[in-house]
Amino acid sequence: MWDNLNTHRAQSVWGGFNARHDHRFVFHFTPLHASWVNQIELLFAIYTRRVLRHASHSSIAQLRERTEAFMAQRNQAPKPFKWTFAGFELQTGEPLRFKHDANVRSTKKGR
Repeated sequence: MWDNLNTHRAQSVWGGFNARHDHRFVFHFTPLHASWVNQIELLFAIYTRRVLRHASHSSIAQLRERTEAFMAQRNQAPKPFKWTFAGFELQTGEPLRFKHDANVRSTKKGR
């Protein structure tokens, strides 16, 4: 499962990756504007709030130290994310159908 980052959607990216791995993978992309579906995004949000926001790091070494301290603290008492979502079935095997959003531009030429 990959997020919908524009570079991930390019067939050259996922097709090339899959070609290097004997075409063993079927890619499923998270819905647009739904970063909360991607579990690592939850951790990144917490990291941003606790380490990066309103911070002033005097060096890369200091940023690294604070990042490592944050991760060490999180790993001392790990708690899995209690993730729930009832908007639509994620494992149906059916392609997801989305309404056209006039505010979202297509990356394909001519559209």
